[in-house]
Amino acid sequence: MPLFSARKLKLTPLALVFCLTTSGVSTLLLPITIEQSQATEATPPLTGVKQSSSKRLALVVGVDDYPEDPLKLPVNDAKLVEARLKSAGFEVTLVINPTKGDLTKARDEFIKKINSYSPGDKVTALFFFAGHGVQIDGHNYLIPAKFKRLSESSKAVFIDQAMDAQQGILNYLSESKASQVIFVLDACRDNPVNPGHRGSRGSGLAKMSPTSDGPDTFILFAASPGQVAIDGVAGASNSPFTQAFTKAISQPGSSLTTVFQQVYEQVKNSTNGEQRPYQEGILFNFQFLETPVAPILVSEQTRLLDTGLEKRQYDIVKDGYRLLKQTLAKKSIADITKAAENGDAEAQYLLGIAYNAGEGVTANPERTAYWLRRSATRGFSRAQFAYGQRLYWGWGETTPNKKEGFDWWLVAAENNNASAMLAIGETYLYGREGVPGQDLAQAEKYFNQALSIGALDAETSLGRLYTEKAKKAQIAGDKKTSGQASEKKLAYFQNAAQKGSSDAMYLLAQMYRYGDYVKVDLSKAIEWYKKSITAGDNDAAVELAQLYADESTTGLGKAQPEEAAKYFRIAINRGSKTAGVELADLIRNGKIKATPQTSQEAIQIYQQAVVGGSLRAATHLSDIYLKGQLAAKDLKKAEQYALKALDLEKTTKPDSEDAWPMYLQTAYSNLLRLYKEEKLQPAKPQLLKTIENRVGSTSGMKRFTVSINCGTVKSPFHIYVWDWKLDESPTNAQFTWVEKARGCEVPKDVVESFQKLYKIARDNNVSFQELTVYALGEANKKK
Repeated sequence: MPLFSARKLKLTPLALVFCLTTSGVSTLLLPITIEQSQATEATPPLTGVKQSSSKRLALVVGVDDYPEDPLKLPVNDAKLVEARLKSAGFEVTLVINPTKGDLTKARDEFIKKINSYSPGDKVTALFFFAGHGVQIDGHNYLIPAKFKRLSESSKAVFIDQAMDAQQGILNYLSESKASQVIFVLDACRDNPVNPGHRGSRGSGLAKMSPTSDGPDTFILFAASPGQVAIDGVAGASNSPFTQAFTKAISQPGSSLTTVFQQVYEQVKNSTNGEQRPYQEGILFNFQFLETPVAPILVSEQTRLLDTGLEKRQYDIVKDGYRLLKQTLAKKSIADITKAAENGDAEAQYLLGIAYNAGEGVTANPERTAYWLRRSATRGFSRAQFAYGQRLYWGWGETTPNKKEGFDWWLVAAENNNASAMLAIGETYLYGREGVPGQDLAQAEKYFNQALSIGALDAETSLGRLYTEKAKKAQIAGDKKTSGQASEKKLAYFQNAAQKGSSDAMYLLAQMYRYGDYVKVDLSKAIEWYKKSITAGDNDAAVELAQLYADESTTGLGKAQPEEAAKYFRIAINRGSKTAGVELADLIRNGKIKATPQTSQEAIQIYQQAVVGGSLRAATHLSDIYLKGQLAAKDLKKAEQYALKALDLEKTTKPDSEDAWPMYLQTAYSNLLRLYKEEKLQPAKPQLLKTIENRVGSTSGMKRFTVSINCGTVKSPFHIYVWDWKLDESPTNAQFTWVEKARGCEVPKDVVESFQKLYKIARDNNVSFQELTVYALGEANKKK
């Protein structure tokens, strides 16, 4: 749970999530939910503070000393790369014209340096090689200095005197303690030993892959398969690739995706298309240089202690950081530190924010907590709220302490902090840990307190409160009370929306989208979504994109994929963690025409999502490489990403989108297909029995539609059945997920009916699928 999120989960009915292609199944429609101690206590001394560790190490090699096949620029290239990497914070080891023995020694020392760091340190290891390279029988060899008769040497000579790039370098990095690996080769891809080209012979370098259980690895080649890497035109100081690479990594915001795109375009243009860089591996989350944030200049700095009133839910990360930047426009971090040490509560709060953001100081969660607590104990309500957030949600590598966090909210609320009042009210509304249980009266009390001092989001919170009251009344069969509560809910949302609450605008859009108390009106829903987006709401952009992508009878009837893509991109630009995968799904499912550019975009989005821990993206990549969809068929990559999905199950939150059981099931199915139909040798044969039990028979699966309750709205929900070999019905996990992730309720008789059918099928050794089809068919006949 993000620490400073003002929005909690909102319960909404169906929207299009993805198209899952499995035997017997064409599309899968799912419901989308977007929910969203005492101040006088002595401050403990700061002891044993551990500075955050993020290490960058590089081994850069340049070889141009080839007696019979000389090159002009690799040494220059290596020196330029060294300089640029140092500017990006790398500790660089530069090796010029090494023999194989020298290169082996440099490699071993580099690995030793990587492994010298503790397990908690995040180490990014980069290897760069400029010089000759050849491929023989699927192995890429990096040619050391003094190598003679390059074009005439036998395979045995290369094995003995050259360095195997995979076995001699990449595998060592994969088995080291590095968290991330960047592997860059400015050597030839194909090469009949032409003058001015980096290489010897073969039909291009072979593909290279890190170990499946090693660190995230990005591999960048100077040229695509079948192309040569040009050493440089007459008078040039560096090769086209090195020029582009060093320029790209020197730009602010230089992520791996950005670097590859810039390098590709510059090299292609500068060589008239003769050379096109090529990448393999994972585009993990990494920037050579961070994007700078320009300070916000203000005409007059207002003291926070003189305001004390929160008009809306305060976002510590965003709003606190903005205030810090405003202050830094006039004062230095040294000034703030001095004031904090002299007891200024506002300065202590700002210094805590600085340590959280790493602004002017090294980011450090312990110092963040220390300064927030010092400010909180001096009565500064924003720090009291922030410190409570940290404790309650476990922010900053802290084990959550719900009780103490809630107590700090109470202290902040007593000091008229509306954000704390809203946090307390939400805790009572949803019966979260920290209170004895759900208490709607207490929730209403705190929401009204926040409203009385002008908190904009208080009416939105009251609207949510009456949503809960309407739901309870509906379950109890009290239609009159449910209607009255829904009427109040609508009024609160309308009032808040008119006052500018983007959250309320979003919730009104949801009501019109799904017919919650009001009639379904998609034009009004779209209108409120757009207003909410204009007001800065990211969830509204995702929902509107999903509506434009929905071609079902409950949606627009005819999908508008270009509009969907437009709003997904808006959400991506605003930092959405899910919109990218949704956009990639549009491309993968053919809603947006697949071109080389869009195909690459979808794959890169999925790869980045996998780095971020997305099980769903890993499954989709497995599908892509298994079916040759958007990319060439690659069974090893299909297996790699399916196994990654299985591994990510351990860290996937049960109430998240990625926890939808069919994503994991698809990964298992892909693995079985790879091993049984494609005859791929399993990378982890010990999992084969588990995979067979999970997938069961090869007769595919059947989809059925059941009715569930999402708040006050009845919604269709697709459930899948198949014949696996586990004791528990495959429907159980699906029903559990829709309750946890959607907040919807599955009728008890529906759950029990599927469980009984599964038990009968198991006891009588018959197909669960066929029995379910028969039973539901008979039930429909009776109706």
